[in-house]
Amino acid sequence: MDWTKDRIQTLTKPEVKQLRANAERLREPEVVALCDEVLSGKAKTTKAATTRPKAKKSLKAVNIK
Repeated sequence: MDWTKDRIQTLTKPEVKQLRANAERLREPEVVALCDEVLSGKAKTTKAATTRPKAKKSLKAVNIK
């Protein structure tokens, strides 16, 4: 089976990790490298997707007596 970066990107993170482990065991360095590349991209995407935007401070007028 031929693995391309585009095809690997359609997998979930656990699936890519499993593919990488299998490729390493089978001594397929090209697939390992593609998996590493995709995993590094998924890590960035996952972190950005889970980061919440900071709440905006209210600009209400403060009454000082």
